[in-house]
Amino acid sequence: MVDKEIKSDSREVGHEEGITQTTSAADMEGLRRVAARIPIAAWFVVVNEFCERFAYYGGSAPFTNYIQFGPDDPDQAGALNMGQATSTAWKQFFTFFCYLTPLIGAVISDQYLGKYKSILIFSTIYLLGWAILTITSIPSIMYTAGYPGYIVSLFVIGLGTGGIKPLVSPMAADQYNQTEPEIRVIKGERVVVDPELNTQHLYNWFYWAINVGSTIGGIITPIIALNVGFWLAYLVPTVMFVFAIAVFWSGSRLYNKVPPTGESAIIKLFKCYAYARRRAPKATQKLQNTLDAAKSDHPSLPPETELEKSQRRWDNRFVDDVKTTLMACKIFIPMAIYWTAYNQITSNLISQAAVMYRPKGVPNDIITNINPICIVIFIPIVDIFIYPALRKINKSPPSMVRITFGFILAAFAMASSAIVQNEIYRRQDAGQPMLSVWWQIPAYALIALSEVFASITSLEYSYTHAPDSLKGIVSALSLLPNAIAALFGIILSPVSQDPYLTWLYGGIGIACAVSSVLFWFIFRDYDRIDAENKANRVHNNNEKN
Repeated sequence: MVDKEIKSDSREVGHEEGITQTTSAADMEGLRRVAARIPIAAWFVVVNEFCERFAYYGGSAPFTNYIQFGPDDPDQAGALNMGQATSTAWKQFFTFFCYLTPLIGAVISDQYLGKYKSILIFSTIYLLGWAILTITSIPSIMYTAGYPGYIVSLFVIGLGTGGIKPLVSPMAADQYNQTEPEIRVIKGERVVVDPELNTQHLYNWFYWAINVGSTIGGIITPIIALNVGFWLAYLVPTVMFVFAIAVFWSGSRLYNKVPPTGESAIIKLFKCYAYARRRAPKATQKLQNTLDAAKSDHPSLPPETELEKSQRRWDNRFVDDVKTTLMACKIFIPMAIYWTAYNQITSNLISQAAVMYRPKGVPNDIITNINPICIVIFIPIVDIFIYPALRKINKSPPSMVRITFGFILAAFAMASSAIVQNEIYRRQDAGQPMLSVWWQIPAYALIALSEVFASITSLEYSYTHAPDSLKGIVSALSLLPNAIAALFGIILSPVSQDPYLTWLYGGIGIACAVSSVLFWFIFRDYDRIDAENKANRVHNNNEKN
C-alpha cells in the first residue's frame, strides 16, 4: 500500500523531462491527460493515515464482540455480554459521533490553528482515548470499569478522529502546487498534466493506504482479542497511533502549510446565508439565488444601509464561492443511504458471522477484513488499468456516473446479505448445519467495489469543487452523510436482531436501489456543468495567452 514511490508507467505517471508553458486548447487537443507524481510531502500524510486507520479499524474491530458476547465461550471473544441490539446501537453511535465532530476540526483549523497544528492536537486527544480504553479493559478492572470506560473512550476517540478527518486528505492534496493544466514531455511524449487527475490519483492511493492499514489492524486485533484478551487488542492500536503522530511530525519541514484564515469558513458561511435571507425580501425582482442578496451590489436590491455594510464581512467572490460549495454539497444528502448500507459491514454482518460456520480459531470479527482486502486489490486495477484505458478512448466515466454505479453495487451487496440471512434462518429452523461464513464474501466484495466508485469519487469531488477558501468546510460536510447514516443505524437498532435481519438488509438494499435512480436523475447535469466549466477555463486561458 504505502510504497514511498509508485513507479508504474501504465498509471500514466512518469519522469518529467520538461514543461511547455503554452496551454491553449489547440496545443492540448488530442494529447493524453495524465496525473503528476504524488509529492513526497503528501506521502508523509498518506503514511500517517495508514497508521491512523490501522489504529481506528484495528481498535474498533473488537467493539461488537466486546459488548455483545460474554467471556465464557472459548471459541468466541467476548467480555460484557450485553447483546446484539446494545452492541449495534453503541457501534452506530460511535460512527455517528466520529462523523459529526469533523465540523469542530474544520472550525478550529480554519479560524485558529491551520491544518498542521490541528491534526497534531486532535491526534493527542485521539491517543488519550485509546489509552483509556486499553486501561479499562484490563481483566482485573474490566467488569467494573469496562463499560463506563468504553463509553468515555468512544467520546474521546470520536472527538480525536473526527477532529482530524476533514483535514488529512485536504492537507495531502495541498502538497500539489499545480492549479492549471500543463503540457509536459514525459518519456518523449507530450501530455497534459491535469490537476483534477492529480487529485483523483492521490485520493485513489490515499484510500488504498486507508484500507491496507485497516486490513492489517483488523486482522491482528481480533486474533489477539480471542487468544489473549481485549486489553492487548486495544494496546496495539494505541502504540500504532504513537507511531502515526511521529510519522506526521517528521514531515513537518516538507509540508506546504496553509495558514488559518482568522475566521472559520463555516461560521462565515452561516453569517453570509443569514444576511442574504434578511436582504432577499427587499428584492424588486425574484433573485436567481437567495445568496445573491449577500452581495454588495445587485440590480434588484436597494443600496445597503450603513448597518448592513458593517455586518457584511465578505466580498462578492466569497458569495459566488458559497454558491459553488452548496451546489457541490447537495450530492452528499443521498450519500447517507449509501453509508447506511456500508455501516452494516462493521456491525450487523459481524454478528451474522458469529452464527455461521467458521474454521476453528477464526474470529467472527476478522471476516470483515474481506472488505479492505478487496479494496486493496480493486484500487490499483482501477487506477492503473481501467481509468487510463478509458481516458485513452475518451470514455472516462464522470463523477456522477461513478457515484450512481456505487449506489447500485451497494444495493446488490445488501441483497446478498438478505439472501444469506434468510438461508441462516432456514437452516436453523430445519436443524441443518450452519452456513459457511464464506458466503459473506459477495457482500463484502460488492461494498468494496462500490467504495472505489462512490466513496473515493465523493472525496475527490468535494476537494476539486471547493474554492480554496472553503475546502475545509466541504471536506467536513462530505463526512456528515456518514453521521446521518449512523443515526439511521441507531434508529434501526431495535430491528438489528433476530428475527428481523432479513428484512433489515432487504430494506436497506431497496433504499440504495431507489436512491441510485433518484441520484442519477437529480444530479446527472452536474457532469455536463463540469465539462462546460472545464471548457470555459481552457477558453479563458487561451484569451490570456
